[in-house]
Amino acid sequence: MMIIQYLLIAFLSFITVYGTQWPIPYERVTSRPTNNPYCQAGLITFCPTGKTEDAMVYAEDDDDIIEIFALKKPVWSFKFGDLMAKFKVMHDALGFRSQKTGLNWTMEWYELDQLFNCTFPHVLRDDSFIWCNQGALCVYEGIVDSLWNGTSDLSMLKKVGQTSGKNYNAWASWAVNDNNTGVYYETWSVYSDNGPNATIYFDSYDCASFVIRGLNQLYRYGAEILPNIHLNYTRINLYAYEPQLLGTYNQIIQNKTLHKDFINFYREFDSKKPTTEDWIKSLLEIYETFFISRRFYLYFNNVYWYMRLKETTPLKITFYEIPIGSILKNEII
Repeated sequence: MMIIQYLLIAFLSFITVYGTQWPIPYERVTSRPTNNPYCQAGLITFCPTGKTEDAMVYAEDDDDIIEIFALKKPVWSFKFGDLMAKFKVMHDALGFRSQKTGLNWTMEWYELDQLFNCTFPHVLRDDSFIWCNQGALCVYEGIVDSLWNGTSDLSMLKKVGQTSGKNYNAWASWAVNDNNTGVYYETWSVYSDNGPNATIYFDSYDCASFVIRGLNQLYRYGAEILPNIHLNYTRINLYAYEPQLLGTYNQIIQNKTLHKDFINFYREFDSKKPTTEDWIKSLLEIYETFFISRRFYLYFNNVYWYMRLKETTPLKITFYEIPIGSILKNEII
């Protein structure tokens, strides 16, 4: 914890002296912290059919051929079916199959406590926060065809490449380390505008990011990836003027006016509302936040940023098509 605090102080000092370099890189940790017991998934527990924490399926033979699949289904399909596909809000994962044994398995990186809990904090009575924003890798045997080949046209179970058992095992060890050091789910991608030459201020770190990162690293470890595959990824984008660094929560509370606005902002998004009437009121406030007052407080790497959102397009869900060749790089990620 002390190392993280020193790094945070160094980061804030660098920003003060040299200015901000965009995009802000995602901050990794040395080990996964314990999830706060206050945090609860709600609709369904994390990885209900999966293996124990940090478990991984490895190839039994270095000479085996491991097939690689891109998987896609609507978010919350277990409860709402294909509803979220109509808004192009899709969940991504990777699947694998051993040609030698016929065993297949699935890997998904997603929120420990579900999306809304990961995106906004819980505001306590003393105005302090509890963030339930960890994400983690869920590994389980089998690829459930009915999940990934549902009735939605956007669902997907598509072979995208293959690799040797030896190279897959090296990648699997990388995936375990990636899971243990990249632990915080980041919902938002933040851009300067909606154009092709936009500056990206913050990039999301979510299920799709894991698939992109994973395919990149598989390629780096020698996987043969089919070159003609195009994949689409959901992004929840904010469009803003250049963000302003506010600092840590303890720094924010020094300014009473800022702190009051800050707390009121996050309280509207707190998912623990006592009545339906409270939720309706909050939804109206949330609409005003995005489309009338156009302001946002973003939590990223343990510090907060203030953003004034753009007038024409403050918020947009996109479903970008990304040629797989543009993902693959022979570099350490």
